[in-house]
Amino acid sequence: MMSTSTDTLSQNLKSDENGESKSNDTEHLEGNKLLVKRRNCQDEFAPPSKSFKNDEHSTVVAAHYNHLEEKGLKERFKSPIFYVRNFNNWVKSVLIQEYTDKVREKDYGKPIMVLDICCGKGGDLSKWQKARVEKVIFADIADVSVQQCKIRYDDLHKRCGRLYSAEFIAADCTKETLRDKYSDPSINFDLVSCQFGLHYSFESLGQARRMLTNITECLRPGGYFFGTIPDAYEIISRTKKSADGSFGNRIYNIKLLFDSKTGYPLFGAKYDFHLEGVVDCPEFLVNFELFVKLAAEYGLELVYKARFSDFFKDHSDNYKQLLHRIICFESYPAPPGKELIGDEAEYEHAKQFWENMEKKNEHDHIGTMSMCEWEVATIYMAFAFKKQKSTWDSNGKPVYKLPQDEEKAE
Repeated sequence: MMSTSTDTLSQNLKSDENGESKSNDTEHLEGNKLLVKRRNCQDEFAPPSKSFKNDEHSTVVAAHYNHLEEKGLKERFKSPIFYVRNFNNWVKSVLIQEYTDKVREKDYGKPIMVLDICCGKGGDLSKWQKARVEKVIFADIADVSVQQCKIRYDDLHKRCGRLYSAEFIAADCTKETLRDKYSDPSINFDLVSCQFGLHYSFESLGQARRMLTNITECLRPGGYFFGTIPDAYEIISRTKKSADGSFGNRIYNIKLLFDSKTGYPLFGAKYDFHLEGVVDCPEFLVNFELFVKLAAEYGLELVYKARFSDFFKDHSDNYKQLLHRIICFESYPAPPGKELIGDEAEYEHAKQFWENMEKKNEHDHIGTMSMCEWEVATIYMAFAFKKQKSTWDSNGKPVYKLPQDEEKAE
């Protein structure tokens, strides 16, 4: 599967160098179908219990990202994951552009309000500027990261002159209510973005619900929630092929921290994830079918999902120039005076494609990625939901009708 995806990647980027765990919650598995018993709508905005048994993990995650060293551009060029990081940025850029465009399709001049939840150090600051949004609220569990995000925002403001307004909130978005921390609690977001962070909320059902409440309670009907997460099904698939519940290569390693022989917990399915220079802390698998069912309770309808390999196929034609501009792929063969980022054996797919090219000359190169980096990139998936309109019940609580519900009623 990997070689096929990478061959497609190489083919499409030819370029010229010159130019179960038990709980009191109501989830269970039945046959091959995941069933999540719907709760009353009154639970939707009810705050989760203040008594969490998992404070230690939140502290570990916050400490990890707080101590993650901020490296300059020169150091990033030397990184063994240089191209996969750029590719991830391409995915995020495309998501942001796609869904800001969808908002503008209905009202071109509308000021776009954004919640960037799990924002980290502000890796998407300039992306929001290019998307011409009006305001962004940045929130993250790591207070040092939020401070660095603000510093980067101030620097960007100085360079750009006019820039969107911003707020910065340090809070555990899986346990705290964000709305209470906004300068204007009545704000309506057009977009909510959560990049590489939602999976931390799947430590428990209560945390997943709090995260979804923070995401949805200020998202206006017709607005979009989109993001990126590790693909649990891909992780499980690769794990099953290993002898000891772990897999990886020279730049990443994943090891399950639970016994998969007894099944995969719907929440708290912890695994250890090491990605060179970026991640080195436990994370949690997100059962995507469960995620979709939970999201529906909060008025979110799934409108798009794709593994990164498929996301590339879906969007590479429309955003090919952006792929080149942010240097998502490595030139193969290596240009004179340069070396490949990985060993030659990691480019067998590119070598075969290049050798089979017709009418090539010594200046021709193809854009590709080492197998080690592509293995990391294809662990992830992208998704997008649309917030549905609601009616109100006799208790003054929202009742959402998704399109499939309306079809059943007919």
